[in-house]
Amino acid sequence: MRKCVFLLIAISPCLLAQSGAVCKNVGGTISTNFLDATDTLGSATGDLAGGLGVSVLSVTSGPGGILIFHNHHQWVTVYGDTINLADADATAFPTPVSGLYGLSYIKGVTITGGTGRFANATGTLTAVYGGVSQTAEQVVLRYQGNVCLQTAASPE
Repeated sequence: MRKCVFLLIAISPCLLAQSGAVCKNVGGTISTNFLDATDTLGSATGDLAGGLGVSVLSVTSGPGGILIFHNHHQWVTVYGDTINLADADATAFPTPVSGLYGLSYIKGVTITGGTGRFANATGTLTAVYGGVSQTAEQVVLRYQGNVCLQTAASPE
């Protein structure tokens, strides 16, 4: 059994290469403004540069003033491709500054496909963290992760 598991792990990259998948580490920044109490709109820089919006589907309170936002994301690259993302939870941690929170998508954000170059894409933005200012109604985040495309193209 161990030999089979090792063999599967060893040949997995080859299977991905044969299927035409190209995987790449990606990273950049996100800056959005709240349009109202539940929606943001802004831009992303870096490998997935473009525009994005977040709709807050629900908010749950946690211990010590923590807030958990269950979010739906919409992302369009500068080339007009969409990136589909699974709904994900962002945890906001209060700071000593009133209205200022540290923010982290602790479990990451899963890429579930899209259009154009991102059709059938997979991957995860594993590190998404930054801050939220309720006073300024702004969000600034850093993202990094991995995207696998089913074509010979790679994310810009």
